[in-house]
Amino acid sequence: MDSDLWVPRTRRWSVVDAAWGVVAAVILVVLLGATALRGWPGNPKLAELFSYLVVWVPLLGAVLIASMVRGRRSLARDFGFAFRPLDLLWGLTLGVLARLITGFIEIAGYGRLGSAGATFGEPAHDLWWVFAALLAPVLISPVIEELFFRGLLARSVLAAGEANGGSRRAALVIAILVSGSVFALVHVVCVGTPAAVLVIGLSTFFFGAGAAALALITGRLGGAIVAHVTFNALVVVPALFG
Repeated sequence: MDSDLWVPRTRRWSVVDAAWGVVAAVILVVLLGATALRGWPGNPKLAELFSYLVVWVPLLGAVLIASMVRGRRSLARDFGFAFRPLDLLWGLTLGVLARLITGFIEIAGYGRLGSAGATFGEPAHDLWWVFAALLAPVLISPVIEELFFRGLLARSVLAAGEANGGSRRAALVIAILVSGSVFALVHVVCVGTPAAVLVIGLSTFFFGAGAAALALITGRLGGAIVAHVTFNALVVVPALFG
């Protein structure tokens, strides 16, 4: 087990730094949803770009500020941004298992596989298509989200739990549950129907909790990132090339 798992209390970043990132992301997502109802931005590509940026910018900003201003200026040392070969096995296993669980949740909530009908339009195979259909959902989002939810957020909650006199096991459980819950919250902010809120909320909670457990137990984000890439790719890639 990586000794960096139990976050030293001498670090100056805390749950507050993570909270600012979540609050900013939620506010921006809601604002973008409100402007979309008014028909802005009219350009579909611009709208899609903004849909990513309103999440990426506050989450990544919180991570970088916490590390560069309040931490040790190293994403590896502060948040476990590292990879080992074994992380590939753990990550693939978790990603596939989480996608199977999501399938059962979708069938229970929708009466069918909700992600099976995902479509991305006719492939254009230009640079924008590569970014919006492949790089953004399958590679960029998993890295940024894991740095925040399983790096900054999970570790700060873990450190707070230990600092308040809780046992390591209890602090670990709380960190896993908080990471999964906040991850789910961000994904259901602008979801339209109660059924979708339930399905997406449960699916992202179970994945988020599993990724948090993997990241905190190994002390690295490598496995969680691989799991997140796998989880997203199992929806995106079949939809693009099916």
